[in-house]
Amino acid sequence: MDQSKKTLVNPETNVYNLSGKTLPKTSVFVAKIYLKRFDVVEVHALGETISKAVRMAGQLQRQNYVTIEKINTFTQKFDDDRSKAKIVITLKVTADGKKRVIEEIKQ
Repeated sequence: MDQSKKTLVNPETNVYNLSGKTLPKTSVFVAKIYLKRFDVVEVHALGETISKAVRMAGQLQRQNYVTIEKINTFTQKFDDDRSKAKIVITLKVTADGKKRVIEEIKQ
C-alpha cells in the first residue's frame, strides 16, 4: 500500500501561490492553514489555475470563513517573452472563521 508522504505546511508569508496540480479539497485545507496563521491572505494564481483560485475563495466565503476584500487581475510577463494572466485574491478571515479554523486545524 503506497501512501504519499505528508509534509507540514508552515507559511512564512501571507501569500499562498496556488498550484495547478493541487486538488480543490487540498487547496481549501491549505488556505485554512494560512488563515489560521494570518488574518489576511493573498491567493496568487496563474493561467488556468485562476478558476481554481476563484472557486476556492468563493467556497471559503460561502462557508463564512472569509470575506473577499479585493480581486486584482493582470498579465504576468516572464523573462523568456512569455506572458500569462494572473489573479490575486485578498481574503480576510472572519471572527467566526478564525475560531472554526483553530478548532479544525491542530498543527
